[in-house]
Amino acid sequence: DHTTPRQSQSFAPKPAQTAQGPLVGLAFGQLKADTLAALSAHGALRLTPWRMLLVETSNELIDIEGLITDPADPLLNTTACIGAPRCAQGRIETRTLARSLAPHIPVGQTLHVSGCTKGCAYPKPADLTVIGTPEGLSLIRNGRASDTPTQTGLSADQLIKAI
Repeated sequence: DHTTPRQSQSFAPKPAQTAQGPLVGLAFGQLKADTLAALSAHGALRLTPWRMLLVETSNELIDIEGLITDPADPLLNTTACIGAPRCAQGRIETRTLARSLAPHIPVGQTLHVSGCTKGCAYPKPADLTVIGTPEGLSLIRNGRASDTPTQTGLSADQLIKAI
């Protein structure tokens, strides 16, 4: 009986100019078709496992709307499911809320915004997890979307104060 131990990955690159070309981030791992077309005009693209694209043949850090080029951008530590109305389980429009909360998250902490308690977009614990419920927003510290909230029935403004 031979088993291979699971490898762990702690490498977390940030947007920057690299030896292979610029590495740019994608908020929530997505980009619009026109952003992709504009980016592809700068060189060959390589998708990475870190919600980023490497522009292999370019020697310049590219600044196109919809891309994250600032290594300190809080959206790099923010995840959000597709949310309402695109998911039948989603109680809230997650992406807009995540963008408004991200600047309030302490540096180095992770934020996950989930439209329900399933936590599909980020199944592991986050420093701060926000869940949409019929009663409002719930906040979980150091946990998953399925964990018991520390605060419930919050508005977006109350949530910012609670953070």
